[in-house]
Amino acid sequence: MINRRLGLLFCLIVGLVPLLLTTVYCHKEKIIRKKQIILISIDTLRADHLSSYGYFRDTSPNLSQLTKDSVYYSNAYTNGCWTMPSHMSLLTGTLPSRNGITKDWKSIINKRYPKLNESIKNIAEVLKSNSIYTIKYAQLPNELGFGNGFQDNKLIDPFYDKKKFKKLLRELENNKGKDFFLFIHTWMVHAPYSNSYYLKNKKIDEEKQNYINNFRKIPKKSRSKKKIRTTHAFRAFLKKNKLFTINNCIALYDSGIHYVDQFIEGIINKSKKISIYDNLMLIVVSDHGEHFAEHYPARFYNHHGRDYFEEFIKVPLIIKYPYIFKRGLVNHPVSLIDVFPTILDFYNIEIPAFVQGESLLKPFSKRKRKYIVSEAVSQRKFERKMIRIGDLKYIVAMKNPTKSERVNWSAVTERRLFDLKNDPFEKNNLYKNLKFKKICTNFEKILIKIINDSAKANRSIKEIRLKEETIKLLESLGYL
Repeated sequence: MINRRLGLLFCLIVGLVPLLLTTVYCHKEKIIRKKQIILISIDTLRADHLSSYGYFRDTSPNLSQLTKDSVYYSNAYTNGCWTMPSHMSLLTGTLPSRNGITKDWKSIINKRYPKLNESIKNIAEVLKSNSIYTIKYAQLPNELGFGNGFQDNKLIDPFYDKKKFKKLLRELENNKGKDFFLFIHTWMVHAPYSNSYYLKNKKIDEEKQNYINNFRKIPKKSRSKKKIRTTHAFRAFLKKNKLFTINNCIALYDSGIHYVDQFIEGIINKSKKISIYDNLMLIVVSDHGEHFAEHYPARFYNHHGRDYFEEFIKVPLIIKYPYIFKRGLVNHPVSLIDVFPTILDFYNIEIPAFVQGESLLKPFSKRKRKYIVSEAVSQRKFERKMIRIGDLKYIVAMKNPTKSERVNWSAVTERRLFDLKNDPFEKNNLYKNLKFKKICTNFEKILIKIINDSAKANRSIKEIRLKEETIKLLESLGYL
């Protein structure tokens, strides 16, 4: 009798185990499949000034810690060299010649600028259509299309101060049980470089430290609709106090990185506290870099948007996948237009046909497009296009560009070819060497075809009037 009972008990246990395992497995699958995505863009952050990318200062201890749980790319490039075209490429997976955000920033003076190509949806619109709640904390102009698809659309830089950051953390708390996409953009590394952390050793007095650290914050008693603090005013302060040097500007820039890194820590800690970190896809990237006299000796303050040297367009890209799906260093070239399809691919969402990037989940050997293209400089009567294939980078300059894709191949003024493997600092223009002329000719043919094909889908571009708040923001950042 006892043996019979034991046998029945054994059969019962054997029968329950698969059911229990199935329950646990399904529960785990449900957790893994929850779509919780945070995309953080740190404006003006060049990759080689992060400690995780080998920089001599420990500017980013929290980003360094994040890379241990992530895939991070040593050769990530922007598809534009200033904020508007580059961010639209990030959010749509398309080149500027396709999305239409190509005009120079001086065009903003006329208060008219192209808006996003009507045939293209940004990532928020695609995710929203897949029942994912979309949230934006970014001072990027809605009227250009940056606000499309966001259900909670806040024109706030959440890293501006602790008060705004607390709003962001509450947002995470309120949405911890939902599928969500949160896009965060901060200007706090961009000029004016308003943090003095690495200038303390320069023995600047407390009054100057306070001026620098609080420069972006206009005192209430002096606030008015016309009152703004600009990068030009900050540069005047640096000159007046004999601080306007390359090394000081770099120290100030690095201080901004260290400042932002503390907010990254806050987001990571909060996501762990509310138990979403393991399930979270967390992406950190930048829209362009910054130049500190590497190629233009007189330019070392707020200088970008004009060229495609590495310091202008090489940026960090860090992707923490849910449950550490993948991690480690990747050396092959990638670009911002690859972020959009990577997010969709991971969550098995169909990638729209207009997308020009490719999922980073795909092995590099199987990628269709093994080139990187950047375009849309910030100058009105001048344009540069760049293509990188393998270790070779080709840059062509032209004057009086026309059409929305900004081209004038009959008015090329300069051609440059660099071997990034043997000449990482881009000092030797190989175009001058006759044996490289054929390579340059081929690269230019490829680039012309890419831009022409890209622009075929941008015929619905319209220009709109910019809001006064957008004009003031760009003026404060030195664009106007």
